[in-house]
Amino acid sequence: MAREAEQAMRRLADLQERLGAIRGTGTAAGGQIVVGADSSGRIDSIELNPRVMRMASQDLAEELLRAVNAAQDDCVRQTRDLVSDTGVDPSVDEAAFEAMERRLTDAHAAFMREMEGYGRSR
Repeated sequence: MAREAEQAMRRLADLQERLGAIRGTGTAAGGQIVVGADSSGRIDSIELNPRVMRMASQDLAEELLRAVNAAQDDCVRQTRDLVSDTGVDPSVDEAAFEAMERRLTDAHAAFMREMEGYGRSR
């Protein structure tokens, strides 16, 4: 039993490391705009070919938004692919993840309250 738990923890640590290494890329305007996103989907790089500065501001904004969305979508796709490779059921809906996140957040808050109480009692 302990060996199985140890193996599961190693697999989970490996998955977490691989998830953290995900990097999404999106392009627009014929490759003249390239946007990079980190594993959380936050934009961490924007490369603009100087030629895009000739575009009308509204067109540039639309193309930039298209590249940002593509980079974030790429992160989501890579995450889904990685998770599906682990055998986790991809049909689990987002509501289940949100409920799990709420439970973890509540548990963390309860733990912090308990630790604060422990610190005051000393």
